Amino acid sequence: MKLIAIIKIIRPINLIITFLSVIISAVISASFDSLSLIVILTALSVTFSFAAGNVINDVIDFEIDKINRPERVLPLGLMSLKSAKGLYFITVGISLLLSALVAVEILVIMIFLNLLLLLYSTNLKRIILLSNFVVAFATAFPLVLGGIVVENFFGGLIPAGFAFFTNFIREIIKDSEDIKGDSIIGVKTFPQKFGLDFSVALIISLIILLIVIDMLPFFYRIYSAEYFVLITILVNPLFVYVIKLLYNNKELATLRRASNLIKINMMLGLLAILIGA
Repeated sequence: MKLIAIIKIIRPINLIITFLSVIISAVISASFDSLSLIVILTALSVTFSFAAGNVINDVIDFEIDKINRPERVLPLGLMSLKSAKGLYFITVGISLLLSALVAVEILVIMIFLNLLLLLYSTNLKRIILLSNFVVAFATAFPLVLGGIVVENFFGGLIPAGFAFFTNFIREIIKDSEDIKGDSIIGVKTFPQKFGLDFSVALIISLIILLIVIDMLPFFYRIYSAEYFVLITILVNPLFVYVIKLLYNNKELATLRRASNLIKINMMLGLLAILIGA
């Protein structure tokens, strides 16, 4: 297995976001003093779990990716399916080993997460909207876990809620990108069933709703004025820009740009929470 192929298939940028999500949530839920070895091990465990999820997703989607994502590792032939399956089991094993070093409870949670990601790739991703829900839940999950590991479950709920909502929107955008390939393979997604125009209308409506909701933690005095300033001058203007993009143009390049901007905005939103908590 070539190192470059391993790096590409596990999606390192997404994994960095996952790792930082646990750290950020732990800090929000407790303090910078909470950054113990236990938190680091938990963050690494979740990161390897998501690496495994990315690999098995590409294995299952090999035929679809020949159409939708021909630039990925497996369609390009940079890694064999057999090697990818081996990498999956290695990353799952590391994930479970690291969680076992933390606590039995964290091990149980990580077993659940690994099974959920596997079930998503094999079955759940073909169920309309449920697939989007599962991915959004999995993305928000590290933020909940960050609160759990510092014994403050509720501290991670608001950042997890923001991450969930943001990624639910992003998943519908990504499904809109993949309409052509999904239609050929026979995969039923929300955009494939209800059409691109209706899907974009739903995306815009959800973004508007999120713009309203993300102001509430300030008005309810959960977060400080710094949170309000960052949400007002960074996060929400970028959401408005995404709305403008999608309203004016629904081409593939625009959808991919919107998807990337939503990912960036999730990190900006979490930064606002971290500073304003």
